[in-house]
Amino acid sequence: MFARLFAVASLVAFALADAQCNTGNIQCCKSATSVENYNLMASNDPSLITIPADLVGLVGLDCSVLTIVGGGAGCEANQEPMCCSNNKYDGVVNVGCTPINISP
Repeated sequence: MFARLFAVASLVAFALADAQCNTGNIQCCKSATSVENYNLMASNDPSLITIPADLVGLVGLDCSVLTIVGGGAGCEANQEPMCCSNNKYDGVVNVGCTPINISP
């Protein structure tokens, strides 16, 4: 009974979160920073790309798509759910991110 209730609650939470993210999939990011701070890091690391300074939102780093498998849902403890409008380098850098609340 409780397992079924948990599965339904997880799906409801996902549906609510999905409604908050109309620019793409919900991402689970290990960290997020401002465009200004990211560009400072990128200026010291040639493997990172710079991002236009006028970009709105945060830069999500090391992101993966939020998945629902068998009723379990959510990001890992060290990740933050975010809605990002642009994905660069397969989730390594996501731009235009906004933190979202996926709690029921």
